[in-house]
Order: sequence, then C-alpha cells, then structure tokens
Amino acid sequence: MDNSPSIKSIAYTYGLLLAAYSVLVLVLIYAFNISQDNWIIGVVNILVTIAILALAINNYKSKNNNYLSIKEALKVGLATAAVGGLVAAIYAYIHYSFVYPEFIEMVKETSYQNMSDQGMSDKQISDTMKMTEFTMKPWFFSTMTLVSSLFFGLLISLITGAILKKQDPALG
Repeated sequence: MDNSPSIKSIAYTYGLLLAAYSVLVLVLIYAFNISQDNWIIGVVNILVTIAILALAINNYKSKNNNYLSIKEALKVGLATAAVGGLVAAIYAYIHYSFVYPEFIEMVKETSYQNMSDQGMSDKQISDTMKMTEFTMKPWFFSTMTLVSSLFFGLLISLITGAILKKQDPALG
C-alpha cells in the first residue's frame, strides 16, 4: 500500500499561490504602466517561480518521511506548474481581451517600428505582419502563459528533484 502524501493538495495550494503571484504581476504592470520587457521583473519572476516550485517539492518531501525521488519531484512540480499556469492563462486571456486590449496594438506598432528601423521594405513588413498575425491574439498570449509555466515547471522540478532527492532505503 502506497502511503505517499497527496500531490493534488500540494499542487493546488502552491499552484494557486503561483497563479496569484502571476496575476498580481500582470495587474501591477498594467496599473503602474511598467514595461513588460523590464529585465528586473523577469529575474524576480524567475526567482519567485523557482521558490514556489521548490517549496511545493520540499513540502511533499517533508510529508513523505523526508524521501523524494526525481519522479515524485517532477509530478509535484509539473502539477503545481499546471495549476498555476492554467489559472494564470485564464486571467491572461481576460487581461489582454478586456482589461488591456491596447497592449496587442502596442506590440504590433513596436514590431512594425523595429522592422522599419532594420531597413525592411513596406511589403516585407506587411508580409511579416500577416505571417505573425496569429501570435497577436489574447488566446496566443494565454496559451504561451500555460506553455511557459509547464516548461519552466519541468526544468525547475528536474533541478530541484536532483538537489533534494533522497532514496527510501525500504525501496531498495
């Protein structure tokens, strides 16, 4: 009989914490008109994500008699990232559809200006903008929120699992 702690309860708890943080960052960026390509925000986001996922994995380990395999770390980390990413993705869709829809137009204008500055012709710019039109939609930003959460969740879980792993001697 397997007496492992519930991954679901840990994933929901820490995943909702991760989602709340992600939503808060989007709201603060919007409210204070902060550039989304600010490297300091990026670094802080990575550190907070690492901390939340590491805390979730460590919580599982402490509830599992201080034993942890990389497989368990991956399950906990990815489940946490999935919960956090899904909730954050839903909010991102709402945010870019209703709260801050002008962001997409700003991205298009910036892209156009960058291509123009690189010396591209109007025809090249127009063709490029048509090819990338699908990436300039709220659903795309939302999807990328979920995908990036899962990707970083995988990486962070692998690293954290490798650092925190401790084999249960009873399992051989």
